[in-house]
Amino acid sequence: MLTLALPDFDPRLDAIVERNPASLRDWLIRLPMSQVLDAGRQVLDALASCNRVRIAPDERYALLEQYRTTLDLLAGGFETLYRVPGLPLGERARQAAQLARTLWQELALGYKRTLIDRLEKRSLFGGNRTAVLAIQQALHAHYRLLLLCSRIHMSVPGGFWLETHRLFRYAGENKLLDDGRDEGMPAGNLSYKRMLLLTLADPLRYAQDELDKVIELVESYAPLIHFQSPSKLAAAAGFFLIRLDRDEPPRYVGARNTDGVGNAALLVDTIELGKKLHRALHALEAKAPLAHDRAKVRMWMELLRRVNRQWSIAPKRLFQRIQTDARIELCLGLAASVHSTGAGWAGAAEPPRSQWQVINESPGGYAVRGDATLAPELARPGEIVALRVLGDAQWMVASVRWLQQHDDGRVDMGLQVMSAQPTPAMVRAAGPHDAAALPALLIPEIAVLKQAAQLAASKGTYAPLRELAVDTPDGTLRLRATKLVEQQMGYDLFEYQPG
Repeated sequence: MLTLALPDFDPRLDAIVERNPASLRDWLIRLPMSQVLDAGRQVLDALASCNRVRIAPDERYALLEQYRTTLDLLAGGFETLYRVPGLPLGERARQAAQLARTLWQELALGYKRTLIDRLEKRSLFGGNRTAVLAIQQALHAHYRLLLLCSRIHMSVPGGFWLETHRLFRYAGENKLLDDGRDEGMPAGNLSYKRMLLLTLADPLRYAQDELDKVIELVESYAPLIHFQSPSKLAAAAGFFLIRLDRDEPPRYVGARNTDGVGNAALLVDTIELGKKLHRALHALEAKAPLAHDRAKVRMWMELLRRVNRQWSIAPKRLFQRIQTDARIELCLGLAASVHSTGAGWAGAAEPPRSQWQVINESPGGYAVRGDATLAPELARPGEIVALRVLGDAQWMVASVRWLQQHDDGRVDMGLQVMSAQPTPAMVRAAGPHDAAALPALLIPEIAVLKQAAQLAASKGTYAPLRELAVDTPDGTLRLRATKLVEQQMGYDLFEYQPG
């Protein structure tokens, strides 16, 4: 029997809940849709009340379809408020994000209540249509909720993955996954695959424009992933383990022992997906030299590589992190990092600094937390930051790998240290000395990691074999760009040779 977490019924709400779909539609149409927060709160009050009174399953489903249509209409208005380039969210953006998240939770809850009620009332000769549609819509609402949490850099609610797995497992065991497709709505099987693929991409790593492309890939390539029994595991690469009885997303198999997980687990096979992405990447590489906008093509190629790494072999953490309570000082952005590491050498104005708490540390990086008083939209994924322990004179530089927003306004940020001894620089195309120079950082060679010397510069600086003049406190260097290491929203990182 399927078990889902549902709220208790509240008889006090019976008198205020609209049970007629036509009347409900008329009321929803009259809402002030241009005032999205006000309209959203009214919809939430009505939907939450509906979910807490007794209504026949088929009647409830008809009401929920009206609410779903309205949520689709409100979604664009919410996004204009919460879609910002950085964190923390401002107050109005945070209200929109939390309201939208709660609305999708309530919609999913309504479909789950419809499903449970239909299963309890189904007779021996009753049809499965309402049950099929309710599972389909519940899984799709979960997918919309995960998309939203990815966009606003917030975690999914507790119990999200456990109930997602239970819905999928029940539908699979009762042959309800691919029946009853309704007016273009993805079947439950596809919604589930999209959720798995999106979370495996680690969406907190991407800026908004990058995430748009990641979601395009998820929705295009999700049908290519396959499920199989853990007993058939042949190799770790390209396989991820789903524990259907736990409230957790899929994990890279790696060295994990899959013995004893039985029928409460599945393997996600991304090998076919990886092959298709490789072919797409090779096609782009062939077209890149002739492309009208080569910079955009290179950016798309780099994003494909990053996503494919997430979907094939998960990044390994080389060092165990150690809990700490140190406080650090941060300057965010490439220009601010150049100013800080050069003690003002570049001549720009003193950049703003903020204090963060280290909540996790390893030789490779830090997880840090900023409080709710941070300036809105201060931190962005894919930016370079300068950091140092409070009271220390030495600045390091790191890349922002992920961000997560908390309901109370605090922000967590993952930093990967790039260098403890960077050299501040200004880089320009080789040629006339009066060419515009932009901030950059010279990253010295790290022999123990077999990492060549690199240059971090503004996005768009890198082009194969491009000649560059790099001004440093010790003079001007002539360099030739040789190999792109990574391209993020805030910088290009590439290897070079003396020009």
